[in-house]
Amino acid sequence: MLQAHAAPSRRPGPGRRLRAAAAALAATVVALGTAPPALAATAPATDRVLLTSDDGHAPAGAVDEGAASASGKVSLRVYLQVRDPAGLRTLARQVSTPGDPHYRHFLTPARFRSAYAPTARQRAAVSSWLSSCGLDTNGGTDHYIAASGDPAAVECAVGARLHRYRWQGRSLRALAGPARIPRSVAPDVLSMSGLSSLTPAVRPAGGRSATVTPASSATCSASYGANPATALPPAYGRTQPYQVCGYLPGQLRSAYGVTPSGLTGAGTKVAVIGAYASTTVASDAQTYASRHGEQTWASGQFTQDVPDGLPAQPMDWGMEEIMDVEAVHAIAPSADVEYVAAADATDASFLDAVSRVVDARLADVVSDSWVIGADTGVPSGTVSAFDQLFQQGAVEGIGFVFASGDHGSQAASQDGNGSPVTATEFPASDPWVTAVGGTSLAVDADGRYQWETGWESDYAALSTDGTGWETLPGSYAGGSGGGPSAVFTRPSYQRHLIPSSAFTNNGTQRRVVPDVAMDADPVTGMLVGQTYTLPNGAGGYVEYASGGTSLAAPLYAGIQALAQQRAGRPLGFANPAIYQAAENGAFRDVTDRPAGAPRPPAAVHTELTADATGTVTTSYVLATFGRSQDAGLATTPAYDDVTGVGTPTAAYFNHIH
Repeated sequence: MLQAHAAPSRRPGPGRRLRAAAAALAATVVALGTAPPALAATAPATDRVLLTSDDGHAPAGAVDEGAASASGKVSLRVYLQVRDPAGLRTLARQVSTPGDPHYRHFLTPARFRSAYAPTARQRAAVSSWLSSCGLDTNGGTDHYIAASGDPAAVECAVGARLHRYRWQGRSLRALAGPARIPRSVAPDVLSMSGLSSLTPAVRPAGGRSATVTPASSATCSASYGANPATALPPAYGRTQPYQVCGYLPGQLRSAYGVTPSGLTGAGTKVAVIGAYASTTVASDAQTYASRHGEQTWASGQFTQDVPDGLPAQPMDWGMEEIMDVEAVHAIAPSADVEYVAAADATDASFLDAVSRVVDARLADVVSDSWVIGADTGVPSGTVSAFDQLFQQGAVEGIGFVFASGDHGSQAASQDGNGSPVTATEFPASDPWVTAVGGTSLAVDADGRYQWETGWESDYAALSTDGTGWETLPGSYAGGSGGGPSAVFTRPSYQRHLIPSSAFTNNGTQRRVVPDVAMDADPVTGMLVGQTYTLPNGAGGYVEYASGGTSLAAPLYAGIQALAQQRAGRPLGFANPAIYQAAENGAFRDVTDRPAGAPRPPAAVHTELTADATGTVTTSYVLATFGRSQDAGLATTPAYDDVTGVGTPTAAYFNHIH
């Protein structure tokens, strides 16, 4: 989701990079047959029940190589079920639905714990079961029990053998049969993770270069169309403009109707979740605001919640963090922002980060520009654990905002043959979060909105002799993720504006993504400022254009902060209210061929490649906007699976209350 104009290759199609980065993720779960021979266990097989939510299975296409080694240590997490899961879901729906008597009567974290959190009895029962098999259960949080032990102890606990598998050139450990746990503890167990050694990886989905170089003002436009590329060949019968240099905060606020509202986000707090932590983000954000005449950060307005002992932050996560923080501040300059760091890029660490947010209610709105993978391939144990935390956030009045992904309907996962899986991204597909898709945005020299298309672009390279472009419109280069989930059924708030055909996945009515959209195309993205270091040791503070739905998500989180300021109270999980506001005209409809846009709309995208010495090479591609048919999606009138109900207008702030 995070894209910049710098790239190490000639054609950095974000979809291609995402698919390459996702090769190690699990794919569709396969049934592995019946239970193995009887194992030493705390309960007879007849007293065990199937554990339906875990990560223990090998991915499709994996080759069974027999029993796993009996030596070594296996670390597990057993996530605990809340006391009244049906009651929690009901309350989450009630407090989020306009017109319900419980609407926005949120619980404090203390009240949530007293009503729903797992009890000491539950913890004791689960710990006793695990300990009876020889597992050490000395760790964990209010949400899970950490357990560890040798493979025999794990097999005892789950009533299944551990085998070794060969998958895509890797050796991994997984269960050779379904996990079954004692019937006596089944109501207390939500899910288990760690049974498989194939750990889900979390990415600032956009798989990108770890090198940034700024675009030259000679080859970019301060506003869309302001700088025609007269030195390059025309396309579609006219001279095309250079890409946007990166919109400034004032341009984005003007385009989305924020400026006339007078709202700044005062009295609200937005959390940004990412992996690791930048040591320069606070100074970079302050420098960026000062350089562009923006409201500077007050003392204490930006904070970081960081676990002890974090390693240095990789460049891709550092680029994600600074863009998210600056994007929230661009839209809501008076909102407090807290960066909540996951200890690493694993699903377990991100679950811990989300837990810290909901347990202490660290923010009103949470911006999440990360993905785990196609929801067809994310282990059910991981999905269940996140889903329960999002419901806790809903009843506490916390709204989670997620980027929908950067590669259309080809979610970042692979099947057993290494082919892309057509699916939506998780966690954006979860029905308890707001999924934000992307657009290509045109803003004129006066900051006025011109038009938007759904962000789904084709790139055509400049011909070798420089006299024309390769066959137009070129090949698919990336775009907003969307489509029906393969996991979640159709939520009630999506039953009115969306045609039933959009919900169908394998004949079942499903949750469809995204809900809303904002600017995401890196060719029309936002200017970002960051300190970085080149491989040769050179570097410093630079500014560059960046995008992806990683940009759209924090922009929308800023919009929610403004809407909360206008409402005078937290909005919480806002999807029911968002769809109601859409029916009242609070969103701008986005189509592939918007009124006022050239046909087809396009721009020259400048690609800058920096080698290890810092030497920069410039090349060009012609980006054609609104090509969503290439991704299996379509930006159509009314709701669509690229931009949802559309992008917010000034009227939005009067309809969300």
